[in-house]
Amino acid sequence: MAADPDGVAETSETVSEPVDRSPTTSRRRLLSATAVGSATALAGCAELLGSESGLRVMVWSGNYADRFEEGLVSQWEAEHDTDIHIERGWDGVLEQIRNAPEDDPPFDVTVAEGNFYYYGRQDDLFEPIDRDNISNEDEIMDFFTEIRDPEYGMPVDGAPCTIIHREDADVDPETWADLSGDAVADSEGVGIDTGFWWYPMYAAALGMGEEGDAEAMYDDDNHEEILEAVEDWGVDEWASSGEDIWQAFDNGVIDVAQWYYDQTAYDIDDEEGLTHTMPEQTTGWINNWCVVRGTDRQDEAEEFIDFLLDAEVQSAWAKDHPMMFSNENIEYPAELEADLPTTNEEAKNIAFPDWSFLSDHAGELSEAFDSMQHSS
Repeated sequence: MAADPDGVAETSETVSEPVDRSPTTSRRRLLSATAVGSATALAGCAELLGSESGLRVMVWSGNYADRFEEGLVSQWEAEHDTDIHIERGWDGVLEQIRNAPEDDPPFDVTVAEGNFYYYGRQDDLFEPIDRDNISNEDEIMDFFTEIRDPEYGMPVDGAPCTIIHREDADVDPETWADLSGDAVADSEGVGIDTGFWWYPMYAAALGMGEEGDAEAMYDDDNHEEILEAVEDWGVDEWASSGEDIWQAFDNGVIDVAQWYYDQTAYDIDDEEGLTHTMPEQTTGWINNWCVVRGTDRQDEAEEFIDFLLDAEVQSAWAKDHPMMFSNENIEYPAELEADLPTTNEEAKNIAFPDWSFLSDHAGELSEAFDSMQHSS
């Protein structure tokens, strides 16, 4: 993302794939995203680090990949004979699989946020998971397998959306509804991610619903009202990258921003005068990890995915990367444990976008965000 995580280059005709959630910057490790409707695509779909032997694993580019290598690859290679070769990518990940011969995929395992997972399954780009090879499946919180069928990919890691805000401003938002309140209206302004427009929309729907209910998203008659709620936040920074958000705070353009927990929790201390609050009811993203169509390493790929699901592996991973993980037995570092779910009931407080619904509305909603941005 995500993000997403994540940014998206979309047109009104085509829903594209999520992109890099995290550019490689030393102190500002936030999501780098391509603004919806932008004519400029990020160059370079994937960067191969290593030879083509061993298990080829596609991950999100930037510091997600850096932290993946730090937190995961060394653990794996200490215990397994198979080498891992990390490939970094974003908006061209699915396209690479589509364009490759069906029996000669560009990589063996791929990360897939909800948008990727939906469209990849529509095009039969993933192999069904042999559940007999997934020993840790019973430890996955049920909610993560209920919201998204894991037949073609197992839920592993993700992040909720959080609210970044200035400590010395007269704003202290605790819920997404607070972004519609007087304190935020009287502030310098709000920043949001336009690359992944669905997260601001879900956040606005949560703010409008009773007790954090995002069900309003699933009635298209409500979409205009939800879009108006986003616009009424007083958006002054329509961010196409995480760098945009940090710069907007530095320049005094905004006092509040919607962003992503995994790109905030460990990095916020680098930002003078900023803090963040994760609402109890929020939205967010989670990656399903998939075996790529046509690989001749399916057993090894599934062994690697099972490794990603292990509670001890996820606990060690969280020390390097402040993400939400799927194993109910994870032990988070102390600074994360109050914010991230470890039970089914806690996981239900996160409204994950449902692409089986959104796919029918993505073009018009993307255009609406683009129009709001250019008219503000």
